[in-house]
Amino acid sequence: MKICSDVDGVILDYILGFIEFTQKEKIPYSHNPELWGVIRNFPDNFEVRNRFHAGDSLRNLKYFDGSLEILNLLASRHELHLVTALEPEQTQKRVENLESVNYKTLQCVGHLRKEQIIVKEIQPDVMIEDSPELIESFCNAGLYVIYPDWHPYTKGMDRYATPFSHWQEVPDLLKKAS
Repeated sequence: MKICSDVDGVILDYILGFIEFTQKEKIPYSHNPELWGVIRNFPDNFEVRNRFHAGDSLRNLKYFDGSLEILNLLASRHELHLVTALEPEQTQKRVENLESVNYKTLQCVGHLRKEQIIVKEIQPDVMIEDSPELIESFCNAGLYVIYPDWHPYTKGMDRYATPFSHWQEVPDLLKKAS
């Protein structure tokens, strides 16, 4: 089985990393967990994102509980591809952050190309994603999609995909895809 997973918000806690960055840099920030995407409502969102990505934060994001162990279990049984919307320039930082995961490929493709690369090039049997827009798009493209339901912004996505509350549930959900 070919499995493709998003990284930020699924495997790694990008939100916590960004919140810690804003605290360290003393950047006023209030996170709205109902909305997907954390870099918003700044006078210059790109400048804040670039500052966040310029430092070491992307090398040191924390894994969600159980994600590393389950991903390596899946990689031992299936073909595991990781695709993130980070810009290609961030690939080395992402490789370092994910060095413990036994993936087949890791691609940092930027937000605009992510859907196309997954649907047209990787063509997975299963997609693990947290972006509501992409969950719907991948479902409409005929992919079996599962998503972490611990994010308030994924509420209602069960009409398109199958939720999971903890990574330990994922191997059983994949049995439904085969």
